[in-house]
Amino acid sequence: MLADRRSCWSVLVPALVAAALAACAPTGDPSFEFALVGDNPYPPEHVPRFEALIEDVNRHRALRWVIHVGDIQSGQQCTDELFQSRFDLYQRFAAAFVYTPGDNDWFDCEEEDRGGYDEYERLRYLRGLFFPDPSRTTGGRPLAVRSQSTVAGYEAFVENAMWTHRGVMFSTVHLVAITRPPTDQPAAERRMDAALAWIAETFAIARDSGSVGVFIAMQADPWFVSGLPGLIRGLCERCLEPRGGLDRLYPVLVEESLAYGRPVVLAVGDSHVFRVDKPLYRTDGRLVENFTRIEAFGSPSVHWVRVSVDPQRRDVFAFHQEIVPGNVAERRVR
Repeated sequence: MLADRRSCWSVLVPALVAAALAACAPTGDPSFEFALVGDNPYPPEHVPRFEALIEDVNRHRALRWVIHVGDIQSGQQCTDELFQSRFDLYQRFAAAFVYTPGDNDWFDCEEEDRGGYDEYERLRYLRGLFFPDPSRTTGGRPLAVRSQSTVAGYEAFVENAMWTHRGVMFSTVHLVAITRPPTDQPAAERRMDAALAWIAETFAIARDSGSVGVFIAMQADPWFVSGLPGLIRGLCERCLEPRGGLDRLYPVLVEESLAYGRPVVLAVGDSHVFRVDKPLYRTDGRLVENFTRIEAFGSPSVHWVRVSVDPQRRDVFAFHQEIVPGNVAERRVR
């Protein structure tokens, strides 16, 4: 059964992962590609642009999946109808559709101009809509995944998923950078607990199974500003301080990346700037060199990133910007 390529998409229980990876070892060229998008579409007038993006992505028939790093709208009321329309839009991707929630998708829904909702009710609705079967993604060719909801104590976190493909570990982590104090602090702490536990398990399985790379996707961008720490602090004393609600994340990323020792990629959205860089530093100022951030295009830019993965290449991951013809920002960005 494990030798069947169709079974190679999912991560089994940790004790079986190494055997599963060995059985799923590909013959010939092991490289593959997938798409990365995020923070789109925002206003209604950008929906046609996102439809053009979907068509552009679907032309690449060999793409294994599409990862959306959250924020499916902005500035609109968080109605059931809006969420349903976005879900239906994403189902037009021919490949599997993988999604991790953003703050716009539920946390900000308590604001009056977003409808004044109970944000945790919106999160429950979002989970039910986008994760109808936590063991599988949605999209044109659903992907079998392992959900954190199968782990005792984390049953609510259907959105946190992991899978492996051709010796590379992938996972999604629900983390958002908050701009106001949460209305339910214990729930916020629980969300961080779940995220850190899922990151730790991702790395543990990657180490135990001999995975050649780790790719983690989440909405929150921990580094709005990045660069040499001494230079950044000289220009902006507080710019490298942890973003709201994310302070516990930084040391875990450092510790796990160093212990793993192989290529690690963190894919984010949030600040809408396409970039590939190395923003993670130890407390003594030394760079964590095996860690890379990739940030997806975000509104008003409606484009995507093609991620190439070659398990035989030293750096494993490569990133290619895909500018959708005709999708030009309609206003000057300041």
